[in-house]
Amino acid sequence: MYHNDIYNFNDLPKSYWFAQDNNHDEFSNLETISQNEEFDILIVGAGYTGLSCAINLSDKYNLKICIVDAGIIGWGASTRNAGFCCIPPTKLTINQLMKKYGKEETISFFKNCIEGTNYTKSLIDKYNINCDISGNQNYVLAHTESKFDKLIKESEIYNKLFEIESEIFNKEQFNKIGHSGKEQFGALSYKPGFALNPLKFYLGLLKAALKNKVNIFHKTKITSVTKKSNFYIAKANNKKIKTKKIVIATNGFYQDGLIKQIDSRILPIISNIIVTKPLSNKELSLHNFKTFSPIVNTRNLLYYYRKLPDNRILFGARGDTDGSDKSHKNISKIIERDFKNVFPEWGNIKIDFTWRGLVAFTSKLAPSIGKIKDENIFYSFGYHANGVSSAPWSGMQLSKIIYGSNFGNMNISKVYKGLPKKIPVSGLRKIYLKFVYFAYQIKDYFKL
Repeated sequence: MYHNDIYNFNDLPKSYWFAQDNNHDEFSNLETISQNEEFDILIVGAGYTGLSCAINLSDKYNLKICIVDAGIIGWGASTRNAGFCCIPPTKLTINQLMKKYGKEETISFFKNCIEGTNYTKSLIDKYNINCDISGNQNYVLAHTESKFDKLIKESEIYNKLFEIESEIFNKEQFNKIGHSGKEQFGALSYKPGFALNPLKFYLGLLKAALKNKVNIFHKTKITSVTKKSNFYIAKANNKKIKTKKIVIATNGFYQDGLIKQIDSRILPIISNIIVTKPLSNKELSLHNFKTFSPIVNTRNLLYYYRKLPDNRILFGARGDTDGSDKSHKNISKIIERDFKNVFPEWGNIKIDFTWRGLVAFTSKLAPSIGKIKDENIFYSFGYHANGVSSAPWSGMQLSKIIYGSNFGNMNISKVYKGLPKKIPVSGLRKIYLKFVYFAYQIKDYFKL
């Protein structure tokens, strides 16, 4: 869908996370598929979803499991994100969820969301992953006065209906505990939630999977899948992988042409991140930036940001519809401009890192977990930029579907179940995005 530059599987992103990393090299000896292989389960995608699924399967069953990834290990979205462990993994409002799925399913959905956040934390604790956890909640920041009124109502629903611990802070209150700025008109907080180093979390899951004897091959792009009687043949690097079951866990980096039932059901969205130099206490005080908890604002074309443990500011946004290296440079400059507009006292702050990744949206604006009808092909995708809290939990749920509980009897909201509708004329997805972004920019300009 995008320029080939964004699918350069041979180069790791020049991100802040990799600049701080001292442990990635210990996994550089992972192999590439070099001969024909046979496994019980083939997992396509070595991110949070695939690793979690494999860990859960290998913990419970004596299976020969293989994970393959097209890029260098750690190349994908699981190490490119901002490290926000937050909810919900949907772009539907609470009212829209209620209207589409009903009250009980909406309650169940938010229960699953909280389960996801707690599950991510449980993996960190279980495998003793040092991933620089910071903050103990998430903030949704009102960027206009009218949006603050909506946050008050949302907080009430969180507390009363979903039993999610939520609190409201007006502009003056948030200035004392969070930060000031040009677009700060109060905030909603909710728990549980936190921030982490996504690369360190990823490497912790990778280590756990390898310890469980999961076979992991990087630089191994699956180019075709064919069915032969009661098994599948996947081709990669001119070699064949024979398997009984296949799991598609590629999320936004899925490319059409692999599994026809999944083609045209994923809308990959480019998300760009910038990270500043470390700020001094004096510089931080210019906007009274205190909190380490993740922040998302209420813009239609939203901003997301957080203070990192070394006092840098991470700031992200969307808007690119090209994907080339040139467009990345251009959009990074625009995001830097937006960052300094929101925080005008930081106009001279240097930007040290810029990078990007792909998040996955769907036509139903919510994740999808399930099994393709009449096939032993399973899938999970569409986390809508909330994969840190959703992907590991979804991988665990996939393991239950593959071997164990009947999907229909599992305690998963209907919001997650089944494939989303295909995107009409999928070749026009970039045009759709341009139209949506333009509409969002207009709405944000007029503060709608």
